[in-house]
Amino acid sequence: MASGLATATLKTWLSSQRSDRAAGPAEVESAFLEANFAIWEYVKKHADCQGMGTTLTAGFISDNRMILCHVGDSRVYLLRGGELKQLTTDHTLVAEQVRAGKLDAVAARCHPARHILSRALGVREFISVDTAILELAAGDALLFCSDGIYGPVSDDNIREELARRPFGGTAKRLVDLACKGGGPDNATAVAVLIDELPITYPGRYSWRRFRSMLGEWGILG
Repeated sequence: MASGLATATLKTWLSSQRSDRAAGPAEVESAFLEANFAIWEYVKKHADCQGMGTTLTAGFISDNRMILCHVGDSRVYLLRGGELKQLTTDHTLVAEQVRAGKLDAVAARCHPARHILSRALGVREFISVDTAILELAAGDALLFCSDGIYGPVSDDNIREELARRPFGGTAKRLVDLACKGGGPDNATAVAVLIDELPITYPGRYSWRRFRSMLGEWGILG
């Protein structure tokens, strides 16, 4: 129910966006806040839903950048130049302890409370949303996944699958690996390959710079 309310709110927000301009980080974050409020209001009216909440992680791509908003313990990975990087921070009690230096990462992987969220949509009236902007590059591979993927599937396997070509079927292969690894939780994955980007032009340039660019392209001798 909570996840349904969150996604419905995002869909409504997306349908209201103008096609001639890209939304900024604050606007995308406001959609998350609306989703949080929708769940919060629903819970207030339905006593049997007390404590209901959901994680939500989304990337909004426009031209050569992605606005990433995140609440919860789903993750977004970026593979660029052979290097795998986790773009999101886990909002769990155990992860908070690791970041505070009170628990080491090895012990955290098997901690019995590692799935308890420290932040989720709908649990509180007001929520803090992690928001970041990523400049994309051709060849980037992105993975959005639940803890049911990154729990049983190692970073090395994630890197290997994101690097495989052709790219189609990447998400399914990761789900299959999670199931084979005995993942006890929901295994959800979305894989995105940025194979090319639109050409962007500077807002201001001089005629001298323009001629220089043409020369670099071999158009002027």
